[in-house]
Amino acid sequence: MRTSQVSESHESPSPLRPALPPISRRGLLGIGAATIAAFGAAGIAGAGPAAATSEGTVLPLVDPLPAGAPDRTQFDPHEQVFASYLMILAPLANSVVDDDPELYGWMEDGWWRTPNDPINSRIMEHVATLAWFLTHDRPWNPYYLDANLTGRLDAALGYYLSLQGPRGAWPVTYESESLATTGFGLVSLAHTYRDLDSAGLLPARLAEIDTAMRAAAVWLMDLDLDHWNLPLQLHNQLVGGLAGVGHAATVTGDPGIAADLADRIELLVEAAQAPAGYFHEPLGYDHGYNFAVALPDVGDLYEQTGNPLLVEHVRRWADFAQYVVLPEPNAPGFVHLGAASMRNSTSVLTITPDDDKDRAALGRVFVPEVPLLAAFHASSEAKAAARAAWAAETAPVEPRAKGDTSPRLYAHVPQAPDNVTAAERDDVVAALRPVAEPVFTEYRTGTIDQQLLFVRRPGYYLATLLGNRGNARVRSGPGLFWHPAAGSVIASFNNAADDHWTTLTASGVAVAQTNIVSSTFHDGEDATAPVIAPEDLGGVSGVFTGRYVAHVGKVTTDVTHRHDGVVRSVSAGDAASELVPLLVRDDDVLEFADGTRPARGTAASTTASGFSLTRGDVRVHISWGSERSASLTPSGRVYLGALAHHLLRVEHDGDLTVEVTTVDVTQLAGSRVAAAASAHAWTALDGTHRLGVHVVNLENEAVDVRVTGPVGPWTTTDLAPGAGAYRVFRSHRPLTRAVAVVTTRGRRPRIAVRRLEG
Repeated sequence: MRTSQVSESHESPSPLRPALPPISRRGLLGIGAATIAAFGAAGIAGAGPAAATSEGTVLPLVDPLPAGAPDRTQFDPHEQVFASYLMILAPLANSVVDDDPELYGWMEDGWWRTPNDPINSRIMEHVATLAWFLTHDRPWNPYYLDANLTGRLDAALGYYLSLQGPRGAWPVTYESESLATTGFGLVSLAHTYRDLDSAGLLPARLAEIDTAMRAAAVWLMDLDLDHWNLPLQLHNQLVGGLAGVGHAATVTGDPGIAADLADRIELLVEAAQAPAGYFHEPLGYDHGYNFAVALPDVGDLYEQTGNPLLVEHVRRWADFAQYVVLPEPNAPGFVHLGAASMRNSTSVLTITPDDDKDRAALGRVFVPEVPLLAAFHASSEAKAAARAAWAAETAPVEPRAKGDTSPRLYAHVPQAPDNVTAAERDDVVAALRPVAEPVFTEYRTGTIDQQLLFVRRPGYYLATLLGNRGNARVRSGPGLFWHPAAGSVIASFNNAADDHWTTLTASGVAVAQTNIVSSTFHDGEDATAPVIAPEDLGGVSGVFTGRYVAHVGKVTTDVTHRHDGVVRSVSAGDAASELVPLLVRDDDVLEFADGTRPARGTAASTTASGFSLTRGDVRVHISWGSERSASLTPSGRVYLGALAHHLLRVEHDGDLTVEVTTVDVTQLAGSRVAAAASAHAWTALDGTHRLGVHVVNLENEAVDVRVTGPVGPWTTTDLAPGAGAYRVFRSHRPLTRAVAVVTTRGRRPRIAVRRLEG
């Protein structure tokens, strides 16, 4: 990484503030850690509505809002997002230091970005916020052309510009030249320039901003610098910088600043997106940065350039997103394969129409050309209703909290188009592939040695991450078990020690927190079946098995994908625990095989051979075959207001097979025997026709099973309670039907007949 000393830079004289000694950046860099910590602590502690560290004796303080302000009814609907920023405008402006020559102009109160120290240039992006309120005449904005605000903005700009290094980049605490700080800062300065220029204010500063933006653009576009090394690592920072270059060219009226923008967009599209479809963050996947940071800036860049490469760029991303963000029935959003995210904890995607939370808003510019994106935003009716309700609300406007004051939010929301209607959005959700297609196998590869396997069968959908995790936050292995009617039942996330589907070894190693060093796929019910090449998995529509070797070869996990569930067989070599993270709703019925029924949110321990979760007409039946110590523990984490994370734990001696099967409980109504049966027909890769039949005994006693069909009978006797009998029939002729006869034992047997269509 290239580094340089932050240069000295003196502020230009301004009649709007008293003269102070020039600021030495070398002196700033020499501030000790204790001093910086002291400044940080003071900032985080915060100040009153219009207070500052100084008492306003050098720069007059900006007045607080009048009592009762603002009047919600005065806001145009698309500008309501400014209200919460208006509430903090005075304390934000008054956080500008005016009584310390070394720090004159620094916004010290911790309103934006951490760490809160004078070298973190990102803090200063709020010059754009001060400039917006200073230059926009609105009936609710008392700070329009406010002289005190002008003086404090001028001081802040002087400090911000003085931080710029000799090559055009801005520093952050941990590096003297920062891609994020320079790229996002360029956007902020371009917006500031636009607003000040439109109002004819601070002409001397405008000249300085012009010079600074040109230098920043040169640095950002320089292909010899590390941020353009291939493959490109941090998509969101690069696209933010490119958007800034475009804005700088626009506000200065000099298209030469962005002369190479089309070339860099082409490079971004080619080298900052994985084959799987996600944007690199860094090199791997991260939903939070992809959806709420990068996509809005891609939208900004597209609005400026109209470059068609960006449409295909986003189309590929949306196609990938449908596999990792699954709609949750009767809940306000989606459950996410959080286990795969490298940087943030993004367990769910809440669909909210509230402008104050609509960080992804500008991504909607692509909805007409990439309709899948509409699924991930609130409908136009929901947005209009939320804005109307906001205007009618009589409670005071809530000010933004420190740290949650991104200038990008108010910059994007007023420019963002509405989403499609509710009916149109419902159609898009219904067209998402895991919702619309009952059977498929999708295998995607990353830029690093990482693979994602998405399997949809009539009874479930399973998402799995294989290979190199990329960093310690990512969890490997099966991570999301979803059902179209029941929603998410098993979900691995990336933010806690107990939030993922894993085997915990006797030495305390969680296997999901290790890389999968070997993955093979087999055309059958176990790993002895013929090998399937990964590139051929897309043609597999029936049962197959993945063998995954992890923890430096010490743990092997076989996952067999049936039509109605999965079988997970673990060989750990020593005593271990199987940990299954369940998402539990209020009305779910939870039951261990021994009859123990824990309530949602309560812990339970027992000895049992299985566990079930019943949600509406769907029962998720989890069986491990023999009596073992098992427990259910609530984590205290609740998602989408309805899904409580619980950890099912099963102890074993090193080898364990767990069957997870979905059962349509409506087939049990009126039946003399509590047994579930289902079938699935497919054509195998070798051209043979196959029919998988599965019978699960839900009685409290053993049963006998006889299956007949076009290839002859199959009998299983003494099938234990909770156990399943699974068989694949093969033929050169199509197989579509079977009959399962389930009989209880004893002097007065009961009989149930299930006629199965595959």
